Amino acid sequence: MKKSNVIMILIAFVGFIILFTYYNSEKTETSDFFKSDEELFMKSFLPIEMNKEKYLGEVADSSNHMNAYMNFGNVCLPMLDQWKDKIRIGDYVSKKKDSLSLFIQGKTKKYYLHFDSKNFDGAPLPCNCSKLSKNF
Repeated sequence: MKKSNVIMILIAFVGFIILFTYYNSEKTETSDFFKSDEELFMKSFLPIEMNKEKYLGEVADSSNHMNAYMNFGNVCLPMLDQWKDKIRIGDYVSKKKDSLSLFIQGKTKKYYLHFDSKNFDGAPLPCNCSKLSKNF
């Protein structure tokens, strides 16, 4: 094999590693590279605790394709299709640690929203709202 071919292969490999790392930078552990979107979402969603956090409206992640999030002050949850239009501005939301359900307290009713993993298409991960910069 020619020396120039070996150099091209090494350059291509280094480029692949850089791009792979860049596109997977949200995944904090090496083992996260091989987890499904659902597993990564659950890993971030389950530890969240919320105690009557007021829904303040939507914010967008300007650094990630303007993904919509529900703003609860400190915690921002991605706007999943299964939650869309079920939580209104001013509603209070509670969530126990390791729970897959949100307890919603609206002006006229109280109800639970359960996370439906069967109809989950993937979503950005929940995060601290200070990481998001642009409001809708």
